[in-house]
Amino acid sequence: MIASLVFGACGLLAAAAVQWILKAVAEQAGVNPWIFVTVPGLFAMLFALLLFQDARKKIKRVGESVSRGILIALLSWLSFSALATGVWCPSQGIGECFSHILLVAAVFGGGPMLAAALIAGILTGILIIRPPSKGIE
Repeated sequence: MIASLVFGACGLLAAAAVQWILKAVAEQAGVNPWIFVTVPGLFAMLFALLLFQDARKKIKRVGESVSRGILIALLSWLSFSALATGVWCPSQGIGECFSHILLVAAVFGGGPMLAAALIAGILTGILIIRPPSKGIE
């Protein structure tokens, strides 16, 4: 659950970094701009919730958490691009439109999303690996 919150927060920060392009695409498609700004963080939360199940048993190094973080970023990028394609593109030529949206999303959002995935992966890995606190004795 903590991984989901960390990735959601970092995904929202990454989307906020490129909100100007997300809002422009949403306005052209006739969709509420806040949907396009919040959806990348929500996708990151969903995929983090799925990929970090039983993480305390499976993840032994921070690098393993970071690799899952990069996978979360890739899945979020593909999911967001599919959503944008469904909202913005006409029904004919959907494959070509999807490839263009993938490219545009990678160019404008790739850097912030990769940074968010690395930061969230490191933070989540540290939180998973650290020994549990024993409380006040």
